[in-house]
Amino acid sequence: DRVVAGSEKLIFRLGNQSATNNGHMGGALDFGKDDKLYTVTGENKTPDKAQQLTNLFGKMLRINKNGTIPTDNPFYLTASGNNRAIWALGLRNPFKFAIQPGTGTIFINDVGEKAWEEINRGAAEANYGWPVQEGVANNLQYVDPTFAYAYGQDPTSTITGCSITGGVFYNPTTALFPLEYQGYYFFAHFCNGWIRRLDP
Repeated sequence: DRVVAGSEKLIFRLGNQSATNNGHMGGALDFGKDDKLYTVTGENKTPDKAQQLTNLFGKMLRINKNGTIPTDNPFYLTASGNNRAIWALGLRNPFKFAIQPGTGTIFINDVGEKAWEEINRGAAEANYGWPVQEGVANNLQYVDPTFAYAYGQDPTSTITGCSITGGVFYNPTTALFPLEYQGYYFFAHFCNGWIRRLDP
């Protein structure tokens, strides 16, 4: 229940982010069904970096438990150094992602820039389009979000708001809530204080 002094071990370095707005740093991490460690990074308030394979900003990354990079990562042969950890790109400000127990489905919450709040389905080599597009654009070059709602409004009303943040799948070993909630993805809005659910 406590950290042993001196036990910290650096396994992977992302590089420093210089943005003074901490909202563009991302940082959630979790182990996937494949036993790899996933993490997301914000684009450091430098939108163009989200589309480049020469940096780790605006990406979902995938590494082994010991910090090495899996050779089956989608950009392993086209990127270099730590950039080979890139698993998906084109994210703006992903505060949170979650992995569904059992299925391994990944949902990534991506905060928009006063246009759309997104929930993106994680997929190897996916490009979610930032900064070229936000929300559903039906552009075959990019992956549209699984769910999006306009910035400044609740998905079911006209309540104003600012960012999609928390998110978790409800797949408990022991159910504490009604069966109708099992298997759903619950997501929260930072400014409005509400929680909604989405059927994956």
